Amino acid sequence: MIGLVERYANGKGWNVGTANVLVEGTSDVRYLRLARDIWQRESNHDLFDSGFAVFEAGLKDDGGVQGVVRELQTLRQMASQDAASLMTERNFVGLFDNDDAGRKHARMLCEMDFRVKHYRDVFLLHPIMPTSNGVLGPELQRRAEAQNRSCVGLDWEIEDFLSEDLIREFCNAHPRALVRKQEMAGRVHYEFSKAGKEHLQGYVAKEALVDDVIELIRLICALRDYLGLEHEKMCP
Repeated sequence: MIGLVERYANGKGWNVGTANVLVEGTSDVRYLRLARDIWQRESNHDLFDSGFAVFEAGLKDDGGVQGVVRELQTLRQMASQDAASLMTERNFVGLFDNDDAGRKHARMLCEMDFRVKHYRDVFLLHPIMPTSNGVLGPELQRRAEAQNRSCVGLDWEIEDFLSEDLIREFCNAHPRALVRKQEMAGRVHYEFSKAGKEHLQGYVAKEALVDDVIELIRLICALRDYLGLEHEKMCP
């Protein structure tokens, strides 16, 4: 018997698992899948096993921060109904860019539904995504804020996990792609034009080696940790 989540996901074209990360857009999914593929070839570890899945809230205007808020609420409610009907239990968390919109909507989601908690059900991207040691919520939030204190106020998006060498080479080849960059405590946030972001995805898919996506691999390991999946033996 197909549950509500599976029926809804099929209609959206999502391949859901039992431990799911909902992201803002397709670029997030592409980078995480690329990092998974590169690491699997290198180490034989499949970072997407054990029911782990990543998918975007929607395409274009259907995605973004508003899409994550909308779809996460819907999926969590359906998952709860499925679990009550003894269907497959599925967990869903939301992952937001750490920018003004992401911070605002993550906070708003928790305020709209008291059952949704920071650093348990919704997460912001940080340069350092700490391990949970099995404890989510306020304790993980304190750890994340402490380890990222030197770059408070620095926006952070999925492209910022790529190696600086790879970004530099891309910008040399596409000098108009970069709009601006923000540096703080040795970390760099890059803002690309819309076309630049599209070109960057193709460049990374063609040129990236393990060292170029090592931080993305660690991000996936952190997400697996937050969802209660094996990660220590997989992490570089």
